[in-house]
Amino acid sequence: MSDLTAATRAVAQRWFDALASGDFETCLGLLADDVEWINYTPVPGYNDDMKWIGAIRGRDAVLASLQVFTGECEVKFEKLVDLVVDGEKAAGVIHELSAVRNNGVEFEIEFVQWLTVRDGRIVRWKSYTDPSPIVRALRGDTSGQVAA
Repeated sequence: MSDLTAATRAVAQRWFDALASGDFETCLGLLADDVEWINYTPVPGYNDDMKWIGAIRGRDAVLASLQVFTGECEVKFEKLVDLVVDGEKAAGVIHELSAVRNNGVEFEIEFVQWLTVRDGRIVRWKSYTDPSPIVRALRGDTSGQVAA
């Protein structure tokens, strides 16, 4: 493993460990001041119920976006299930169970976070998932409810 890959793996592992434990202070500390943050692409009439998505830049904007998400959803479980690292790139596969705060409807997703790490900081973050379970839960549709 190259030194660059090892350094990227260390940052990515700290990121995912902090994320899973809800340690947002550590997460924010791992982001570059001008981080490029791409959290899905908003599609009007489809996933625009997800008020926290879109492309933003900067640590403060990321914090504001995370506050919108955590204001609307409660993460009940989050676990890194796979991590692939090569050079300055890292891809983490996350399993998440969350609930919408205003209606209690749960959703379960698996998503990928694609990170670019330079000089010990995440300079680019992009998320990939099927947002359908999230949208369904935000709209109060229990047909996708996670079985107890």
